[in-house]
Amino acid sequence: MRFSSLVFSVAAVAVLASPAAANAPKVPRQLAKMDAEAFRSAARVDDDDLEFATVISTRNGFRKEWRVNGSTWVDSHIEAHIDKRTGDTRFEVHQALRYQGSQRLYDAVHFENGDGKLVAQPLDRALRGDDTMCPNSEFNSDCSLTMKLVFSVDETQLKAAMARQEGWDLKFKGQPTGEGDLRIRIVPAEIEGLLLAVEDYQANAINAC
Repeated sequence: MRFSSLVFSVAAVAVLASPAAANAPKVPRQLAKMDAEAFRSAARVDDDDLEFATVISTRNGFRKEWRVNGSTWVDSHIEAHIDKRTGDTRFEVHQALRYQGSQRLYDAVHFENGDGKLVAQPLDRALRGDDTMCPNSEFNSDCSLTMKLVFSVDETQLKAAMARQEGWDLKFKGQPTGEGDLRIRIVPAEIEGLLLAVEDYQANAINAC
């Protein structure tokens, strides 16, 4: 009798947990194993004398696309834009995707904030790649199309996302039907690595004065 109750309890938990588990975005095993120091040391610093901001990026931390479903490949990174005049720092999430099929539309991203509340935030930019020639009269099958999605986020939100051990889950939204919705996950080590790289840059800037 106890065994039957235990089996029922375990099964019930599995049923309740299965939707979240099924929806959880996947990340490559190599990316999941990376630590903050790996992203910190690989951080790219663009400090052009003719620009008003220095850009620090995790783009070089993991330079591989990965497949999130049968027809979509993604590559994510985050950036810090440090205003040289004021010292203010603005953060951006950059999502590149390549997919097969017809053109998609994205205009917002969903995520949980530090209080666990769901947020729907408009994208700053949704840029298409050079797909003007596809499809055309000579090529009518599914095309390989690209997009770059960008949205801004503050440091408080990044730190809250970093505290999530499982990672920061994002869902890019477009069409009302949900077709083409894109779920991705940013690992905490990438966020921590960027924040450490920003601290390094700011410390060096102070020492240089």
